Amino acid sequence: MLKQMSKLAGLFLLLLISFIYTDKVFSEVRKSDPLMKEVLSYKDKHDIMPVEPKIKDDEMILGISGLIVDEEKSYKNMKDEDVFNEDKIVYENKAPETSISDNYDYYITKGNSKTNQVSIIFTVSSSKNLNSILKLVKQETVPINFFVDGLWLEENMEDAFKINDLNCEIYNLGYDGKYDKTMIGVTNNLIESITLKDSNLCLNIDKNDEQKKICEKKKMHTLTPFVTNPSITQLKQNLDKGIMILYDLSSYDLSSFKLMINTIESRGYEITGLQSLIKE
Repeated sequence: MLKQMSKLAGLFLLLLISFIYTDKVFSEVRKSDPLMKEVLSYKDKHDIMPVEPKIKDDEMILGISGLIVDEEKSYKNMKDEDVFNEDKIVYENKAPETSISDNYDYYITKGNSKTNQVSIIFTVSSSKNLNSILKLVKQETVPINFFVDGLWLEENMEDAFKINDLNCEIYNLGYDGKYDKTMIGVTNNLIESITLKDSNLCLNIDKNDEQKKICEKKKMHTLTPFVTNPSITQLKQNLDKGIMILYDLSSYDLSSFKLMINTIESRGYEITGLQSLIKE
């Protein structure tokens, strides 16, 4: 019995060594193939490497994903005709080494700075100014982000559907501006039933670590915008790629909305939802 087991183990080891050797031989042959050489040459010139995020203490400005040529898939794509074809190049996204996909313990102060995008955020804890702002949003056809209070949401589901119907984004503000270990999930469920998207962002203006920890356990990223309730003059001074502009809707000057939009867009910035901005 032991001899049989020993023979089987030896045979398995021999097969494993043979497989590794064969794979290595094929790999070397592929590298010497003129087609693979062209693919690798193209890769050297066209790979876009990821940009790591800027991290200072507990704050993060998002990094940017790279776009890398997959030489094996590209080679296989062209091998039937054995001719290099740029249209058959296969790319894969490569996230930064420190990626938000597995990091929830930072305060995100700025989004992706790859493009000229900015996001406007309104906090909603009452219905004051809501109908008026929705009319303005509809007129200007811009995506706005609303962080809504959990109790307000429970009592105003129809208004939340109105927000969603305008292609605006809805997120969790907690209850009375605070996140509760139990209720955070309740509010998330309500939001997701309306938007059919993950409720994956928290708002933490004053950098409360306890509140951030609650969001972190729910795998929700915490946003801490540094441009809050700016005047038009302050907005002009702080406009930059990836910024989040935060207003309290109940105290917002509705007459400045159109001027705010024009100020941002006239300087070449695109107003976008947070799902686009908070993306590597």
